[in-house]
Amino acid sequence: MTTLAAIQGDGWAVIGCDSRASDEGGRYMELANSKIIENNGTLIAVSGASRGGNIAQLGWKAPKPRSSDNLDHFITRRFIPSMRKAFIEAGYDGKEDGDSAWQDSNLLIVVRGVIYPIFNDYSWDREARRVYYAGSGGDVALGAMEALNYSTVKTPEAAEKILKKSIEIACKHDIYSGGKIYTYIQMA
Repeated sequence: MTTLAAIQGDGWAVIGCDSRASDEGGRYMELANSKIIENNGTLIAVSGASRGGNIAQLGWKAPKPRSSDNLDHFITRRFIPSMRKAFIEAGYDGKEDGDSAWQDSNLLIVVRGVIYPIFNDYSWDREARRVYYAGSGGDVALGAMEALNYSTVKTPEAAEKILKKSIEIACKHDIYSGGKIYTYIQMA
């Protein structure tokens, strides 16, 4: 369980997380490492099953887009298939005959300052409001970001302040989130 939150700016992205890992019974541990890891130039944040995070962040080398790549095409045609291949090789990908492929983690990734949420079925969508969230505390963080007027921020530093406060609020109201708050800024 987790709180992930991110704000997409013009030419930049800011992403943040808490540092508590927990099970459904409420047992928790404070993680020694951030839930957001830089992998070959890509920031990867994970909620859900830790195994998916282990593989996506540390068990494979994320492909890098070429300067000429359209990022949406790169994510769809190269990044996600490469990550899924790593999941399959690690025995993490699930697929029954006739079903769509799935995995048990939600990811927020940042490539060249652009945020992509990657869902359990390996799909992604663009958020028109330019705000992203995941994990058990994500809804609380979203409400806090809205109350703090995230949509009016013009700089990554202002967005970072809003994310820190929003995740702090989520940690107060979500038993599965807590600990140290990490934020990362990536420019385009």
